[in-house]
Amino acid sequence: MRNFYVITNRNRDRNLAVTNRIRNYLVQHDLVVNVSADGPMEDGHYTDSTHIPEETECIIVIGGDGTLIAAARDIVDTGLPMLGVNQGTLGYLTDVEVDGLEHSLDRLIDGRFEIEERMMLCGRVSDTTGKLLAESRALNDVVLHASGTLHLSEYEVSVNGRYLSSFRADGIIVCTPTGSTAYSMSAGGPIIEPRARMMVITPICPHTLNTRSIVLSADDTVSVSVKEGGSVACFDGHSPVDLKKGDIVDVRRSAKVTRIIRINPGSFLSVLSNKFRS
Repeated sequence: MRNFYVITNRNRDRNLAVTNRIRNYLVQHDLVVNVSADGPMEDGHYTDSTHIPEETECIIVIGGDGTLIAAARDIVDTGLPMLGVNQGTLGYLTDVEVDGLEHSLDRLIDGRFEIEERMMLCGRVSDTTGKLLAESRALNDVVLHASGTLHLSEYEVSVNGRYLSSFRADGIIVCTPTGSTAYSMSAGGPIIEPRARMMVITPICPHTLNTRSIVLSADDTVSVSVKEGGSVACFDGHSPVDLKKGDIVDVRRSAKVTRIIRINPGSFLSVLSNKFRS
């Protein structure tokens, strides 16, 4: 690789110390580096993919998992692989720590890495007439959560057009394996190896004693309709869409994937082990 594009979360790398350290190191090796350090922009975005030079071969993302997830949605149509440099807490996606930065950059330059392809979701919001209200992608999850003072709604969930169940709950999460360690895990969902191909439905604080997460094939389509109460649909925590009674959110696997560079093989299991010990 000889052409790099750096996306920086200025809230994490405030004085651009890490950004400049990466840029200077790559330039010293006669490599091409362009930097986007203007974010966050509107709705949690960190870059405009139209500004990425065509010759770019790799995206380096400086921040935490949230920064990398936002960048994944921004650049997914480019098909470029991303390397995460951790400036947040102990994360699952950002593979490189600042202490070993130069060593990791050497491996990146020399091609000593693996690329993981992470499944993404496509969510479509429609009203009762079938009119499309919104559409977006998500690397982690598509979440419906109750709005209003009562914070409780009723949802009907179908899979491939067949009724599955109804839930009175604070919301519904439909997540990828990557998203299984995010909101879904906090709501009691299972942890799934990130290279797997499946979806998980997890109710948020359901008002019942016997509700569990449901694991589905990646080829399934999940439809969640709002039966009672107001709700909001979000995609990786962004692009909120207000929902009314009867509105439907259809979630299926996206044709696009997020490509994540792994400098350290087995890093997900290492992070998971550290999480269990903390």
